[in-house]
Amino acid sequence: MPYILRDQSGTIIKASARQIVGGEGVGYDNPDLVAYIEARGLQHATIQEYLTELKKTDNDMVRAIEDVITALLKKNILKLTDLPKPVQDKIAQRTKLRAMIAEAYDRASMAKVSS
Repeated sequence: MPYILRDQSGTIIKASARQIVGGEGVGYDNPDLVAYIEARGLQHATIQEYLTELKKTDNDMVRAIEDVITALLKKNILKLTDLPKPVQDKIAQRTKLRAMIAEAYDRASMAKVSS
């Protein structure tokens, strides 16, 4: 989420990808932000392209984070109870779903082909 800082008249005086003290978070398509960016010779479309590329890696990144958490849990570096309850629930749900997928593949591999 981009952050902007406005002067007393409401004009944007700074934009950042990081939180700004006294600033506000806005959407990437905020008209004031788009105008601010383009008035400085930058293309809003270029930022949108970067966002699209970033979003393409979201699923891979989620899996990587999940794998890191699993490794930390297995090595007892992290306890599941160290994590917030909503995170615990999501990890438990994903672990259960992965086990169900593995079981389905195992059953399929052991089953005879039906004609």
